[in-house]
Amino acid sequence: MKNNTIKFIINDKHFESDEQYILGAKVRAIGNISKDDEIFLAIKRPWEDESIADDTKVDLARPGIEHFFSKKHGEEKLVSIYVDNIEKKISRGKHSVAEIKKIGGVPASYELEEVIDGKLTPLDDNAVVLIKGGEKFFGHVRDGSSS
Repeated sequence: MKNNTIKFIINDKHFESDEQYILGAKVRAIGNISKDDEIFLAIKRPWEDESIADDTKVDLARPGIEHFFSKKHGEEKLVSIYVDNIEKKISRGKHSVAEIKKIGGVPASYELEEVIDGKLTPLDDNAVVLIKGGEKFFGHVRDGSSS
């Protein structure tokens, strides 16, 4: 193994490159990804994942290991979130707090909080949350409300 190799991941498989930049077409070839599938570069929340076209050049030398994933055109990729420590399946992307409450069986009158950087963060009922998978939510009676 060379000292100047850069590690990256395609659909959970590990690869190395001795070049700093990689084209989407090369990711497609290395990962054996069908022309019918879309390729994405996983980007840390709160940003959305980046769509990678065959002619898109990606810098592999950015901090961290680049994670590419593919999906069929128009396919809803389901990921796991946790609502009150119970795993629920939901499509990646933007979802309203009301949708998350409904999926998690949290009463609409309850407050929903998300664990962000290890801290519980209250979510506004009208907010939209970007779901990438692994998010943790907790519902509870609102503080100061009468019953």
